[in-house]
Amino acid sequence: MVSPLFPYRPRPGQETTIHEIQGVVEHGGVLLLDAATGSGKTVAALAPLLEHAEAADHRVLYLVRTHAQEAQVLLETRAIGARAGRPILAVGLEGRQGRCLLLESMAEMRGATSEEYGHLCGDRKRATRQSLQGGTLFTPPAALPESRSVDLTDLDGCPYYARVLQADIESLAERFSQNLPTAQGYEEYCRAENLCPYELSKLLVGRARLVTAPYAFFFHPHIRSSLLSWMGVGLDRVDLVIDEAHNLPDHLRDLSTVALPLDSIRRARAEVTERGDFALADGLTAVQFFDRVAQAVQELVGQNAREEDGILPPRALEDLLLTTFGGTSLQLTGYLEQLASWGETLREERRRERRLPRSWVHTVALTLLGWPELEPPEYVKVVTREPRRSLEAYSLDAAIPAAPIRECHLSVHMSGTLAPLEEYRDALGLPETSRLVQLPGPFPPENRLYFYDPGVTTRYEELQSDPSALERLADRIAEILEVLPVKTAVFFPSFALMDRILAAGLAAQLPRGAVVEARTLSMGDLWRLIEGFKQAPGAGAFLGVAGGRVAEGIDFPDETLEAVVMVGLPFPKPTAKREALRRFLDERTPGRGWEYAVVAPTQRGMLQALGRMIRSEHDRGIGIVLDRRAVQFAAVLPGVTPLTDLQGHAHRFYGRKARLRWSKAAETRTPAPREPGSAGVPGPNR
Repeated sequence: MVSPLFPYRPRPGQETTIHEIQGVVEHGGVLLLDAATGSGKTVAALAPLLEHAEAADHRVLYLVRTHAQEAQVLLETRAIGARAGRPILAVGLEGRQGRCLLLESMAEMRGATSEEYGHLCGDRKRATRQSLQGGTLFTPPAALPESRSVDLTDLDGCPYYARVLQADIESLAERFSQNLPTAQGYEEYCRAENLCPYELSKLLVGRARLVTAPYAFFFHPHIRSSLLSWMGVGLDRVDLVIDEAHNLPDHLRDLSTVALPLDSIRRARAEVTERGDFALADGLTAVQFFDRVAQAVQELVGQNAREEDGILPPRALEDLLLTTFGGTSLQLTGYLEQLASWGETLREERRRERRLPRSWVHTVALTLLGWPELEPPEYVKVVTREPRRSLEAYSLDAAIPAAPIRECHLSVHMSGTLAPLEEYRDALGLPETSRLVQLPGPFPPENRLYFYDPGVTTRYEELQSDPSALERLADRIAEILEVLPVKTAVFFPSFALMDRILAAGLAAQLPRGAVVEARTLSMGDLWRLIEGFKQAPGAGAFLGVAGGRVAEGIDFPDETLEAVVMVGLPFPKPTAKREALRRFLDERTPGRGWEYAVVAPTQRGMLQALGRMIRSEHDRGIGIVLDRRAVQFAAVLPGVTPLTDLQGHAHRFYGRKARLRWSKAAETRTPAPREPGSAGVPGPNR
């Protein structure tokens, strides 16, 4: 039965989604749902969950990765409230760093951790409460200069927090429940009223039936404890939803990984030098200590790193440090405890000065003190050369930080690329009784065509052994872009390979107005580029990276994207960490380590990228994989065939659009001769 709160006419698959969720709400449990993006699973999940939460006095906690997903949750909740005929308060949470109207103005705070933000914010809130008790009137700071950097260290308290303390929270809760704003609308209102968005959202959470938040709010232990306190419930009254759940295992591994970068050690040394060197014991000074630790890290990286990383032998760092300092482990612990104490004193001193309470000495000392405890099988010690020289205790077991999931009344894990579901379940240590549901896509088969090119590959060994391989790939991409009469995305396995192929001749052959994603592009600049690409008339090309911000995080509905070219397959890099993960998973799920550690993420990355062109049952598109190894994934690429006569396929598939583009092109240039092996694809005019 469709939930009475469902606000639309059900689309294919939505009734099944609602039915499956209704099956777990009463008695609890775990549901893993693989359903194509664009199939409407967000609203199909929210309707029965909100219905149950209201009846049982539970809270729905909907975890997301991106602002776009959060906005979708709030918009669908708005529609559900209209259907129900009563307001439903939903609150979108974001980190303090993104919502602090006061500390965002301090240049020093850029890049601060949540803990550092929390310390400064806590001090200012305490001062605000004390001042309000004394009758002090707070006003917002004067207009900021254009640089938006101003020294606020002389300002007691926080005027934005004061406004929250003096606000009528019940009235605001009623206002926001009547017209659920997205994050942008909420923050605009708070700025206009001089209210702290972060502190106000904390107070609203306790009155909300639904809370949507980034993963960290649930999986970081300290933040989860605070969140449950704001919500006023225990985990047994939380109905948990994890959207884009295929990202969660790697997110949890990264969350639990501990790193000791060489840069941090050097910053610790500089911190001591700036404040004045001091003696530890046995004639050793703090500067000498960090010099020797830095030398040890460089030595270990040089000895054990291959191209990118390498396995660190057991106790390699501990033994090298003991040899370097010529003492016992007890003496080494004494050095580190003294340094940690010095760093903590510095943090408190900076905090009293209302400055960023950071100490690199404190961070490095605590990392070294805890290093011996990070042992197999949960961790593997590695050295990394790229993107930075570092030692890492890489977390292999995502099930440990995922444990709170099992304490919730229920959890629904959703994604368009969650399959293989058994791999996801096993990676998070979810119960064998978890309900695994894989829905067929709602999209008409005739609305998409899949091809692969058996004549090319991005296989590492072949690119290394064949000097002309990159040029052939560059020419092939240019040929395809010239034939396709629609907006086309070209996704590469990595930025490095994209740069190499551009340099091998693709850059000179790109169509006019082509957009290229860059590593360093800010999210705001990227959004503007994407919007320009979408709105530009006629065909166009966008070049990006599989697994990047565009390939997994941005929708291209209707005619804003009608073709995707995958340059190779997004296999994970064959790093030491990936091999260690494969072995770990092989032991946990015998015989499936390669499938879980390599094949599954490759399949997900490919389907996420190809899925950008099909976002609803009305969308159409052609997907092309430039790699002969694509046949390994034929089971998830319906009807995939070798690439032949692309012009003929495009002519029939795109119809008038293709004829119009080619007729216009014929008026302005003479077609170039076809090259051997081009499979019916005319070459670009060079």
